[in-house]
Amino acid sequence: MKHLYIIILLAILMPSCNALDLTPEDYYGSESFWKSESQVDMYVTGLYAELREKYDMPVTLGEFRGETLISDVTCMGQGAYGAPMTNNMLTKDNTGIEDWFGLYPNIMHINLLIKKLEDADYVSNEKKSSYLGQAYGLRAFYYFYLYCTYGGVPLETEAKVVDGNIDPSQLYKERSTPEQVLNQIKEDIKLSEENFNNTNKESFDKYEWTYYSTELLKAKVYLWSAKVTTGDHKASLIGTDPNNSDIITAREALLKLKGKFTLVNNFQSIWDALSKNNNEVIFSIKFDKTEMTNWGGNWLYSTSLFSNATDLDGNPLSGDPLNLLTAGPLRYEYKTDFIQQYSNDDTRLNSTFFQFYLVDDNGNKTQGSCLTKIMGHTEGGIHYFDSDIIIYRYADVILMLAECENALNNFDGCASYINDIRNRAYGLGHSHTYTKGDFYENEWAILQERDKEFTGEGHRWFDLLRLRDTGDKPFVFSAKANYGKTTPILNTEDAYKQLWPINIEVMNSDPLIEQTPGYDK
Repeated sequence: MKHLYIIILLAILMPSCNALDLTPEDYYGSESFWKSESQVDMYVTGLYAELREKYDMPVTLGEFRGETLISDVTCMGQGAYGAPMTNNMLTKDNTGIEDWFGLYPNIMHINLLIKKLEDADYVSNEKKSSYLGQAYGLRAFYYFYLYCTYGGVPLETEAKVVDGNIDPSQLYKERSTPEQVLNQIKEDIKLSEENFNNTNKESFDKYEWTYYSTELLKAKVYLWSAKVTTGDHKASLIGTDPNNSDIITAREALLKLKGKFTLVNNFQSIWDALSKNNNEVIFSIKFDKTEMTNWGGNWLYSTSLFSNATDLDGNPLSGDPLNLLTAGPLRYEYKTDFIQQYSNDDTRLNSTFFQFYLVDDNGNKTQGSCLTKIMGHTEGGIHYFDSDIIIYRYADVILMLAECENALNNFDGCASYINDIRNRAYGLGHSHTYTKGDFYENEWAILQERDKEFTGEGHRWFDLLRLRDTGDKPFVFSAKANYGKTTPILNTEDAYKQLWPINIEVMNSDPLIEQTPGYDK
């Protein structure tokens, strides 16, 4: 953990965000900074800037390992990014990510805010409650990603370095058990709720953490608690159980969002860079052409190489059919076997992918595709990758409600929620109405719907671990969930790979840190 705290110390001494462009003295000493409400406002703005720097976290941790992405060479002959995550070849020497994804500096800054707000009589009570609601919610958000990724992680809820305790030998910290981490997440959610209850919950900015973000996260946490065994935490649900308290808690949290948000009619419009924060969006990370752009260019064709191309019907395409002007190289591409899971009358297909053939001089065709959800927009002869990164949206609420109803043995309710999503996807008079099945058939239908609904949004890996196939095994062990393959993503002997290994530098820097079980072989 020494390495972790060195990173925290550097983050405090040299903040990377302009909104937190403070001297070291400002961070350590309350005497020079924590004096006014405007200073706290600025500090909180910095917390969201730090979150924006981690905007790729949902897809990296929540989708790369889902085996839907090409892991070698994309259709344009360019090397794909993402291995060893995209081919599930993680080892203790090749971890894919490092230093707990760099989340502990963000957590430490939240810890400092919580501490300073305790006695901040210069901040109004309602604003203090709002900021504490956000702080506890964001801390739970970060720790939940760490929990789902690593299981047990070091738990730190104090700003030790900021308090002046910088003796590295005093900062070593072992991994807490998965159960301890999960309990801390639940406690932070409770504190977030309590603080938001002292505010006007109906007035909020979707670029900030809100009461409804907390409720959606709460549902995710309690669904996970019910259905996923991680280390010393044992899943509370086997098959269906109308009285399972974790599932009931998740369902109650989700119902609080009904009527507050809606599914927009046009699926494609959700990501319109010129019409952001529609009624479906619950929480998103802001990108703007004048501030910061995202990694959209890595998901789109190289304009310099896009030639001799046709659509899937053989009609010639211009050299830049998406009007990207400059983009690429194409580093992230979805497998054709996955894209073929969409039916042609599913409006999500062409709203999610731009598909084409590249034709060589001998007439040979190579099928390719680009993810267009974060394509941005062209304006004034310049293309901007300024699409917001949507963290939470209402479709997730609907499909988690389907999952809750299924677990509570209400199969009719489950089917109804699945059809809410399908009705938007296929339009009026479609032939894809879902008829309820048994628990495991419904789980499979939910997974398939989530795969098509949330492509590129960072859900699939976690869905594979949480949703269950017959035999009550997660779909990560089921061949049918590995599209285009006859083998599962993970074999039972590789069950330890549900979690990630820790990079060796972290372990070398802190003698108390032990490798994730299984990777130490």
